Order: sequence, then C-alpha cells, then structure tokens
Amino acid sequence: MDQHSRIEIIGIPQSNFVRAVRVVCEEKSIEYDHYPDRPHSAPVSAIHPLGKVPVMRHGEFTLAESWPIVAYLDRVFPETPMMRAHTTELTAEIEQWVSIAGTAVDLILVRKYAFAYLFPGTPDGAVDRAVVDEVLPKMEALITMLDARVAPTGFLAAGRFTFADALLLPTLDAVRRLPEAGRAIEAAPSLSTYVLRHCARPSLMKTDPWIENDK
Repeated sequence: MDQHSRIEIIGIPQSNFVRAVRVVCEEKSIEYDHYPDRPHSAPVSAIHPLGKVPVMRHGEFTLAESWPIVAYLDRVFPETPMMRAHTTELTAEIEQWVSIAGTAVDLILVRKYAFAYLFPGTPDGAVDRAVVDEVLPKMEALITMLDARVAPTGFLAAGRFTFADALLLPTLDAVRRLPEAGRAIEAAPSLSTYVLRHCARPSLMKTDPWIENDK
C-alpha cells in the first residue's frame, strides 16, 4: 500500500453510512476523494461482495463496510481516534454505541420509517402509512432512549465525539426532515440540542448532502 495515496470513499452522499465515514475523514483531517456511486454499481460491487456502500480504496488496498473502514483509518491515521479511547472500557463503550446506531437505530429510523416515505412500494407511490404507523412506537422509544443517553455529556460514548456520533447524526439529520420523526426529535430536549449542536460542526456541514458545498 502506498502510504501517500489519497483515501477514496465511494458511495452515494445521502447514505448515512457513507456520510459517517466522510465525517470521520473530516474530523481526522484526512485528505480524501469522494465518488458518489450508487449501491451495486460496478466500482462498488468490485469491492463489496454484496454491492453495498460505503467502500474505500487506499492505493491498491480496498475495503468495505463503515466500521472496518473507520477502524482502518484509525490505524493508518492515529491522530484524533474515532473508534478508540484511552481505556479498554471506553473503547468498548464506543463499539457498543456504534453497533446500536448501525443496527437497531438504522433499522427502525431508516430502513423502515424513512423508506416508507422514500421507497414506499405502494401502487400510487404514496407514503406507506401502514408501515409508518406500525413503526412509530418503536421510533419514539428509540428517540426517548437516545435523548436520555446524550443528556449527561452531549455525546454517545467516551465523553467526546466518536464514530458512534458520526454514525448516529447523519441518521437523525435525515429523518428529522420527515414529519413524525421531526416532531419527536424536537420534543426530546437533549437530543434536539445534540442534533443542532453537532450538525453545526464543520465535518457535518461539509458532508451535508442536502446543501450545496464548495469543493
């Protein structure tokens, strides 16, 4: 691997996982290039065996999945670690919340709730209200849980900004634009403050797929 090669992050900018990896690069001041290819495109499928995004290229080395990519970036660029902390316990805490954000939170807020709006599969293309109504209690419970979690420190883990936050924030930033999630997040005082505060970070602003950025 050429240590001086630029990191390449491949994947659509609207993906919460793609944006999370880009946020990490920004937080770590890593020079990188972003290529907005869709899932299952030829460049993506050449790296990820299931055609999912994000994928990464660093010289001749390629890697798939956001967690391994960030772990790799922490090893190659150890400054401002995003997956590691100064104790084993805090590192494990970061990993725990990365797992929760990437599985349970993403499944409910994105794959079920947001997709009922974006990819409803209804005959007329209208929002799938049955799916939305079914998932609302689970979504509201998750938001209540996250509100309590960020209340003491303003972060998910280790008392500082980590990959757990970098993964959760693009998810919350996306779904708060939809009516039910927007109202629920706004009604959660600590979580709404958390979202507004961190979405003003340069790393989140530069990777925001819904605004024009100077490249």
